[in-house]
Amino acid sequence: MSTEDSRRRWQAALMDNYGTPPVALARGAGAEVWDVAGRRYLDLLGGVAVNTLGHAHPAVVRAVTEQIGTLGHVSNFAISEPALCLAETLLDLLGATGTGRVLLCNSGAEANETAFKIARRTGRPKIVSTEGGFHGRTMGALALTGQPAKRAPFEPMPAGVEFVPYGDRDALASVVDENTAAVVLEPVQGESGVIVPPADYLPAAREITARRGALLVLDEVQTGIGRTGAWFVHQAAGITPDVVTLAKGLGGGLPIGACVAIGDAAHLLEPGQHGTTFG
Repeated sequence: MSTEDSRRRWQAALMDNYGTPPVALARGAGAEVWDVAGRRYLDLLGGVAVNTLGHAHPAVVRAVTEQIGTLGHVSNFAISEPALCLAETLLDLLGATGTGRVLLCNSGAEANETAFKIARRTGRPKIVSTEGGFHGRTMGALALTGQPAKRAPFEPMPAGVEFVPYGDRDALASVVDENTAAVVLEPVQGESGVIVPPADYLPAAREITARRGALLVLDEVQTGIGRTGAWFVHQAAGITPDVVTLAKGLGGGLPIGACVAIGDAAHLLEPGQHGTTFG
C-alpha cells in the first residue's frame, strides 16, 4: 500500500475537516516513525504533544496489555483500581489530597467542558478568557477559545464569555467583577505560539479572582505533566488554582483527560449534573 493509495482511501472515507495528510505512517519506536514506504522520520509532532514517552514504549505497551487482559472498561457504575490510583496520584502531584476531586474524561476539550460547567454552577453569568487562547473545539471549549476564526463558523456560541489580552494583568482586573464566575487561562499559550506571560501574571490572576470570589481555571492540557520542568506550571508560579484541566501527555499517547477541582470548587458538581461514558 503506497502513500497515494492511503491518501485516496482517506479522501473517500473520512470527513475533510483535517484535509488529507501528506504522509501515511505504519509504525513507530521512541522518537522515530516509519511510513508505508519504509522511510524513517524524526517525530517532532509527538501525536500533537501526547506521546511524551515516544512510540511503543515498553511500559505503556505492558500496562495496556496487562489491563485489557484483566478487565476492560467498567463504566462509572463500578470502581476500577487504575482510575482510582490515577485520581489519587493527580491529587498528590497537585498537593490537593483531601481538598480536591477529579473527573476523568477522554480529552482536553472534555476537561474544559467540565470546567465550563463547574463555572456555571457558581450561579454567576460571566466567564473571562483570553485573546489567542485555545481550549478545544467542542462548543463550550470553543466558546472559551479566543480565536474568532475558529468560532465564527459555529456561532452563536454559548453566552457569557468575554476576552481580554493575554498577559495583561490590568486588563484582567478591569473586567473581573462580582458577576464573574471564572477566569480561564493557559499558563503558557500553546497554539498561539508558545507565549509566556510576564512572571507576575499568574499570581496576579490568582489575586484578582480571589478578591472577586471568582474561580481561577488553568488549562494545563499542553503545559502539564512535566512538560516545562515542573509537574504543572502554576506550581512554579507559587499559586493554587481552583480548577486544573489536563490531557495530552497524561495518557502517553492514549486518549485521556482530567478536570481537577480544588477546595470549594471540588463540590460544585452534584450527582447527575455531568458525566461521560469513559469517565
